[in-house]
Amino acid sequence: MFSPEPGAMGVDDDTPIALLAFDHRERNFSSVRPTGMTDDEIRRSKELIFDAFEVVVEGGLHGVRPGIIVDEEFGAPLARRAVESGIAVAMPVEKASQDVFTFEYGDAFREHLREFRPAFAKALVRYRVTDPADHRRIQRERLRELSDFVAGEPIALMLELIVGQRADGPDAIPTVDVDGLCASMAELQDAGVHVDVWKVEGTSSQEDAAQIVAQARLADANARCVVLGAGAPRDTVSRWLDVSAATPGYGGFAIGRSIWGESIVAWLDGTRRREQAIEEIASTCRRWAQQYVGERIR
Repeated sequence: MFSPEPGAMGVDDDTPIALLAFDHRERNFSSVRPTGMTDDEIRRSKELIFDAFEVVVEGGLHGVRPGIIVDEEFGAPLARRAVESGIAVAMPVEKASQDVFTFEYGDAFREHLREFRPAFAKALVRYRVTDPADHRRIQRERLRELSDFVAGEPIALMLELIVGQRADGPDAIPTVDVDGLCASMAELQDAGVHVDVWKVEGTSSQEDAAQIVAQARLADANARCVVLGAGAPRDTVSRWLDVSAATPGYGGFAIGRSIWGESIVAWLDGTRRREQAIEEIASTCRRWAQQYVGERIR
């Protein structure tokens, strides 16, 4: 089990985590704005998001531990500042927008993780048991390589496993394909991929959420799940938060665009002052953290 350095956040702590995610690289980050963004606009936007996060931390959060997910490409200085301050940081190791999981820095991923010393190495993988066998095999081998490495480091593995969502009707809240997700989790577990935190798409059913936790804990009784935002509308994310908070084995959320997308676009387009955008992002993050805690203790 992961043993954190002083000031870091361990996965064996029952306190739920509230992770503000802005590790999206160029295409995914700029997708929130129809006109796109330059590299400089992406960097400045991430600085603004981090400033909003600091507002959340300074204001205090009862019952949750705040943290961030940020990339090296556009956010290296922010990651260093957060780690040095004892903030829990997750950093992606995957190359963006790939159908098959590929290390961003190839075999040098170890050196990059050791340089930044994040609490979590985060790997995003699109993996379904119906995918081509060769694709699945390659991804299992690479994720096992990552898992074996972090097992010997003060770093935990956060796996963002994307299988897709469904909606059972025109007005239904979208929900993850639970059977597909659990089957994918099982294949990775059988391949020896040890996951500390499963970052998963949301569900509107507590029964489904409990099934996901049960699968996560088949291989490790201490594993936990966090719900992601998937850029979904806020009412959808709110429902996912309520369900996950009420389900033992879930340990918080990791949400990005659903928190900061609208405010960043308005700021770049000149319809929000920087201070307004910061407060909007901080307020949404704080509100959802409080909502999560409130539902969890009912």
